Amino acid sequence: MNPQQQLTFYYKLLRQHGLNDSHSGNGSVRLGNGFVVTKTGACADTIQADELITCQLEQALPAKASLDAGIHQQIYQQFNDCQAVLHAHNPYTIATTLHSDTFCPVDFEGKLYFPSLEVIDCAETDYRQIMPNRISGCLQNQTIAIVRSHGVYAAGDSLELAYKWLCSIEQSAKIKWLAQQL
Repeated sequence: MNPQQQLTFYYKLLRQHGLNDSHSGNGSVRLGNGFVVTKTGACADTIQADELITCQLEQALPAKASLDAGIHQQIYQQFNDCQAVLHAHNPYTIATTLHSDTFCPVDFEGKLYFPSLEVIDCAETDYRQIMPNRISGCLQNQTIAIVRSHGVYAAGDSLELAYKWLCSIEQSAKIKWLAQQL
Protein backbone atom coordinates (compact mmCIF):
# COMPACT_ATOMS: atom_id res chain seq x y z
CA MET A 1 0.00 0.00 0.00
CA ASN A 2 1.16 3.54 -0.66
CA PRO A 3 1.13 6.05 2.24
CA GLN A 4 -2.29 7.43 1.30
CA GLN A 5 -3.83 3.95 1.24
CA GLN A 6 -2.18 3.17 4.58
CA LEU A 7 -3.68 6.32 6.10
CA THR A 8 -7.20 5.45 4.97
CA PHE A 9 -6.68 1.89 6.24
CA TYR A 10 -5.70 3.02 9.75
CA TYR A 11 -8.36 5.74 9.83
CA LYS A 12 -10.97 3.07 9.09
CA LEU A 13 -9.51 0.81 11.81
CA LEU A 14 -9.97 3.57 14.38
CA ARG A 15 -13.67 3.62 13.51
CA GLN A 16 -14.04 -0.17 13.36
CA HIS A 17 -12.56 -0.56 16.83
CA GLY A 18 -14.70 2.13 18.45
CA LEU A 19 -12.05 4.80 18.87
CA ASN A 20 -13.94 7.23 16.63
CA ASP A 21 -17.48 7.64 15.43
CA SER A 22 -18.23 7.80 11.72
CA HIS A 23 -17.02 11.38 11.22
CA SER A 24 -14.60 12.10 14.06
CA GLY A 25 -10.87 12.02 14.53
CA ASN A 26 -8.31 12.56 11.81
CA GLY A 27 -4.97 11.37 10.56
CA SER A 28 -2.02 12.32 8.43
CA VAL A 29 1.16 10.91 6.97
CA ARG A 30 4.30 12.82 5.97
CA LEU A 31 5.19 13.01 2.27
CA GLY A 32 8.51 14.74 1.64
CA ASN A 33 8.17 18.44 2.56
CA GLY A 34 4.49 18.05 3.25
CA PHE A 35 1.82 15.66 4.37
CA VAL A 36 -1.61 14.38 3.45
CA VAL A 37 -4.42 14.68 5.97
CA THR A 38 -8.03 13.62 6.18
CA LYS A 39 -10.47 16.27 5.03
CA THR A 40 -12.92 18.11 7.25
CA GLY A 41 -15.96 15.93 7.74
CA ALA A 42 -14.28 12.77 6.44
CA CYS A 43 -16.39 9.64 6.86
CA ALA A 44 -14.24 6.84 8.23
CA ASP A 45 -16.59 4.21 6.82
CA THR A 46 -16.21 5.32 3.21
CA ILE A 47 -13.02 7.41 2.95
CA GLN A 48 -10.85 6.82 -0.13
CA ALA A 49 -7.19 7.72 -0.62
CA ASP A 50 -8.02 10.26 -3.34
CA GLU A 51 -10.08 12.27 -0.80
CA LEU A 52 -7.03 13.12 1.32
CA ILE A 53 -5.86 16.73 1.32
CA THR A 54 -2.24 17.56 0.46
CA CYS A 55 -0.60 20.15 2.73
CA GLN A 56 2.83 21.76 2.83
CA LEU A 57 4.86 22.17 6.02
CA GLU A 58 5.57 25.87 5.51
CA GLN A 59 2.42 27.07 3.74
CA ALA A 60 -1.13 27.97 4.67
CA LEU A 61 -3.39 24.96 4.95
CA PRO A 62 -6.05 24.23 2.31
CA ALA A 63 -9.62 25.07 3.30
CA LYS A 64 -10.86 21.47 3.08
CA ALA A 65 -8.14 20.07 5.37
CA SER A 66 -9.17 18.71 8.75
CA LEU A 67 -9.83 21.24 11.49
CA ASP A 68 -6.78 19.69 13.19
CA ALA A 69 -4.46 20.02 10.17
CA GLY A 70 -2.62 22.85 11.97
CA ILE A 71 -1.86 20.46 14.83
CA HIS A 72 -0.46 17.91 12.39
CA GLN A 73 1.56 20.61 10.62
CA GLN A 74 3.04 21.85 13.93
CA ILE A 75 3.99 18.30 14.97
CA TYR A 76 5.77 17.64 11.65
CA GLN A 77 7.58 20.97 11.87
CA GLN A 78 8.72 20.27 15.42
CA PHE A 79 9.61 16.56 15.07
CA ASN A 80 11.67 15.75 11.97
CA ASP A 81 11.49 12.00 12.60
CA CYS A 82 7.69 11.97 12.91
CA GLN A 83 6.10 10.28 9.90
CA ALA A 84 2.48 9.92 11.01
CA VAL A 85 -0.12 11.48 13.32
CA LEU A 86 -3.45 9.95 14.34
CA HIS A 87 -6.16 11.53 16.47
CA ALA A 88 -9.02 9.58 18.01
CA HIS A 89 -11.83 10.14 20.48
CA ASN A 90 -11.02 7.14 22.70
CA PRO A 91 -14.11 6.81 24.94
CA TYR A 92 -12.51 5.16 27.98
CA THR A 93 -9.49 7.45 27.85
CA ILE A 94 -11.73 10.51 27.70
CA ALA A 95 -13.96 9.25 30.51
CA THR A 96 -11.12 8.33 32.87
CA THR A 97 -9.33 11.66 32.39
CA LEU A 98 -12.25 14.10 32.64
CA HIS A 99 -11.42 15.05 36.22
CA SER A 100 -7.71 14.36 36.41
CA ASP A 101 -4.54 16.20 35.45
CA THR A 102 -2.64 12.95 34.93
CA PHE A 103 -3.37 9.46 33.71
CA CYS A 104 -1.52 6.63 35.44
CA PRO A 105 -2.28 3.17 34.07
CA VAL A 106 -2.89 0.29 36.48
CA ASP A 107 -2.04 -2.53 34.03
CA PHE A 108 1.45 -3.88 33.34
CA GLU A 109 1.59 -2.93 29.65
CA GLY A 110 0.16 0.52 30.31
CA LYS A 111 2.73 1.20 33.00
CA LEU A 112 5.45 0.02 30.63
CA TYR A 113 4.33 2.31 27.78
CA PHE A 114 2.86 5.25 29.70
CA PRO A 115 4.06 5.42 33.34
CA SER A 116 2.29 8.76 33.90
CA LEU A 117 0.75 11.05 31.32
CA GLU A 118 -0.17 14.70 31.65
CA VAL A 119 -3.74 15.52 30.61
CA ILE A 120 -3.95 18.88 28.88
CA ASP A 121 -6.99 21.11 28.55
CA CYS A 122 -8.80 21.71 25.31
CA ALA A 123 -9.09 25.36 24.37
CA GLU A 124 -12.74 25.99 23.57
CA THR A 125 -12.04 29.39 22.08
CA ASP A 126 -9.22 30.05 19.63
CA TYR A 127 -8.80 26.27 19.23
CA ARG A 128 -6.88 26.51 15.94
CA GLN A 129 -4.43 29.04 17.38
CA ILE A 130 -3.83 27.45 20.80
CA MET A 131 -3.99 23.68 20.37
CA PRO A 132 -1.15 23.11 17.85
CA ASN A 133 1.43 24.46 20.33
CA ARG A 134 -0.25 22.89 23.35
CA ILE A 135 -0.36 19.40 21.79
CA SER A 136 3.08 19.47 20.17
CA GLY A 137 4.53 20.78 23.43
CA CYS A 138 2.97 17.88 25.31
CA LEU A 139 4.44 15.43 22.79
CA GLN A 140 7.94 16.69 23.63
CA ASN A 141 7.63 15.01 27.02
CA GLN A 142 5.44 11.97 26.41
CA THR A 143 4.46 9.45 23.73
CA ILE A 144 0.88 10.65 23.32
CA ALA A 145 -1.13 13.77 24.13
CA ILE A 146 -4.39 13.32 26.02
CA VAL A 147 -6.70 16.30 25.64
CA ARG A 148 -9.33 16.47 28.38
CA SER A 149 -12.88 15.86 27.10
CA HIS A 150 -11.63 15.65 23.52
CA GLY A 151 -9.34 12.72 22.75
CA VAL A 152 -5.84 11.49 22.12
CA TYR A 153 -3.11 12.45 19.62
CA ALA A 154 -0.38 9.97 18.76
CA ALA A 155 2.65 10.71 16.62
CA GLY A 156 5.22 8.20 15.48
CA ASP A 157 7.65 7.00 12.88
CA SER A 158 4.81 5.06 11.22
CA LEU A 159 1.04 4.91 11.08
CA GLU A 160 1.22 1.50 12.71
CA LEU A 161 3.06 2.89 15.73
CA ALA A 162 0.65 5.82 16.12
CA TYR A 163 -2.23 3.34 15.89
CA LYS A 164 -0.59 1.11 18.50
CA TRP A 165 -0.31 4.01 20.95
CA LEU A 166 -3.99 4.92 20.51
CA CYS A 167 -5.08 1.31 21.02
CA SER A 168 -2.76 0.73 23.97
CA ILE A 169 -3.85 3.81 25.90
CA GLU A 170 -7.50 2.91 25.31
CA GLN A 171 -6.95 -0.63 26.59
CA SER A 172 -5.23 0.76 29.70
CA ALA A 173 -8.05 3.22 30.28
CA LYS A 174 -10.63 0.44 29.90
CA ILE A 175 -8.76 -1.73 32.42
CA LYS A 176 -8.50 1.20 34.83
CA TRP A 177 -12.23 1.90 34.49
CA LEU A 178 -13.08 -1.78 35.06
CA ALA A 179 -10.81 -1.93 38.12
CA GLN A 180 -12.56 1.11 39.59
CA GLN A 181 -15.91 -0.70 39.26
CA LEU A 182 -14.79 -3.53 41.56
